[in-house]
Amino acid sequence: MPSPTDDAPFPLAAIVFGRDEDPDSPLRAFVVTRTARGLRVGGFLQEHGVGEGCALHDVSVYNVGTGERLPVMQDLGEGATGCRVDPAAIAVAARQLGDAVAARPDLLVANRFGRLESEGGGMIAEIGAAVSEGVPLIVCVPRRFLDAWNSFAGGLDAQLPPRREAIEAWWATVAQADAFV
Repeated sequence: MPSPTDDAPFPLAAIVFGRDEDPDSPLRAFVVTRTARGLRVGGFLQEHGVGEGCALHDVSVYNVGTGERLPVMQDLGEGATGCRVDPAAIAVAARQLGDAVAARPDLLVANRFGRLESEGGGMIAEIGAAVSEGVPLIVCVPRRFLDAWNSFAGGLDAQLPPRREAIEAWWATVAQADAFV
């Protein structure tokens, strides 16, 4: 992928958010609106269910291309002190993200760059493949993993606040450069 310059947009964007910020709602609203307008979007949106017990057990990812929902947290039982990401579910999601990259959508959404990715696993290979293939990609990055993200992205990304208008502004520059508008 060519390096962005001062007059070229960054086709890679990170929605950087803190613990008390919601990156999923503005990203979902953007994807729903743009998909309705004909944008071909692949990848995943994160969803949080409502229920009793540990709220993190109710986290799933929604495959924008297939409509499939995949739970991504494992219940470690009553004695556990916290909830954990299910590496097997993330492996399935990574394979599906790889399929989405191969389909060359107009935009690819990777729901998170989290602990697994910061350690070199999770969906990092598929995110890297999208970048190397020149597929515009947006991903949510918790602030606590920002250093790892910055090492991965190498300054070739736009960093956005978790607001829809910021996502829209970023996409407008990418779409204009790629003649999507």
